[in-house]
Parts: sequence; C-alpha cells; structure tokens
Amino acid sequence: MNDLQTGTYGAISRANHWIVSLAFFGMLAVGFILSNDVLTREEAGPLRDLHKATGTVLLFVVAWRVIWRLRQGFPAPVPGLAAWQVTASRLVHWGLLVALIVMPLSGMLMSLLGGRSIDMFGLFAIPPLAEIEGAGKLARAVHGYAAWALAALITLHVAAALKHLVVDKDGTVARMVTGKAPR
Repeated sequence: MNDLQTGTYGAISRANHWIVSLAFFGMLAVGFILSNDVLTREEAGPLRDLHKATGTVLLFVVAWRVIWRLRQGFPAPVPGLAAWQVTASRLVHWGLLVALIVMPLSGMLMSLLGGRSIDMFGLFAIPPLAEIEGAGKLARAVHGYAAWALAALITLHVAAALKHLVVDKDGTVARMVTGKAPR
C-alpha cells in the first residue's frame, strides 16, 4: 500500500524525508560558508572536496527519494485545508523535489565542466568532462540560485509545518513524524 492510499507517510518515505532534510541542511550551510569566503583558501579546500563528494552521493540518494515519492504519491491534505494552502503546499513540495535534483547536479557540472575532477572521499575521482566555454560558469550560477531557492522553499516548508503543528493542530506534521493519519 502506498502513501496515497494510506493517507500518511510510510516508514521509507519518512526516512527519505528526514535523511535528505538533514543532509541538505548541512550541505546548504557548508555551501554558504564556502561561497562567502569565511575560510581561507587552505581551509576551504578540504571542506570543498568533502562538499563535492557528498553532493555527488546525494544526487543518487535524491534520485531515489524523488522516484519513491512519485511512485508513492502524496497523501491527500487534511480535511478543511483552504484551497490556496493546498495549492501552495503542492507548489512548495514540487519545488523542493526539483531543487533537490538541481542542486547536486549543477554542483557536479560546475566542477566537471569547469575542468575539475571530483575526489570521491579518496576512493576514486570522477574525471573532468571536456571543458565547454561558459558551461561551468552557467552551472555555478544555477547552483547559486538553486541554493537560495532551496533555502527559501525549506523556510516556507518549515513555517507551514510549524503552523500546522502549533496553530492548526490538525495532524499534518504527525504524518511525517510518526506515520499516523490525521484525525
């Protein structure tokens, strides 16, 4: 039985959500530190390598998460939710799924099309692709804009979850935390 049929999120959906949430929260924090020159070049190098390798792994984790979500469907909204909130929720959820793919993909392309390999935790390296003039810079721009879009979408998602938890008390958050269907 899938999430759509049960009206809640199953254990795999919940694990996907929380693992990816924590990973991307950390990746965004590190990415913003790296992009704002908080560290010296020497300090940033190893952190950047770790960020790139982790992002590459996350692309595969997120691909699994997105495929799982598409196959499972989304549970129906709780009864009584205003139409504008249903629409906003759908837009934010779809935006999150797209951003979760765009972020690691653009990060990989930024390196590989910019003539830089990706060292995978010292195990092996993904060699750079043929350097295409401007492609690495375009991927860098997409990566930067996607980071801000993802941060905004996460903020909206968390704000809505807090509203459902504290103001509405409608069981929406319980579906993602415990898997229990709303009352």
